[in-house]
Amino acid sequence: MADLLTDLESLLRSRKAERPEGSYSATLVTDPVAVQRKIMEEAFEVCLELGAPTVDRDRAASEAADLVFHLLAGLVGAGVSWDQVVAELADRRR
Repeated sequence: MADLLTDLESLLRSRKAERPEGSYSATLVTDPVAVQRKIMEEAFEVCLELGAPTVDRDRAASEAADLVFHLLAGLVGAGVSWDQVVAELADRRR
C-alpha cells in the first residue's frame, strides 16, 4: 500500500513540475480551488455512502479511493509530503 501511495505521489509531483497540457492531475496540483472542490465533493460522496442504510462496500471503497487521490493531489500542490502525514499519524499514536 505504501508503495502505491509513494508512486502516486511521485507521479503527481512530476505532473506539478512538468504541467503537461490537458492533464487532469496537473490541474489538480496547480489549482488550489479546483482540488479543494474535488476533495469536498469526494468527502461528501464517501459520507453519503457510509451513511446509507445498507453500505455498498465496493462503492464506498471507490469513493474513498477518489478521496485519497484528490487529497494527495492537494497535498502535493501545497508542498506537503505523504511522509509528513504518516509522521503526524505516528506521533498521535503515542
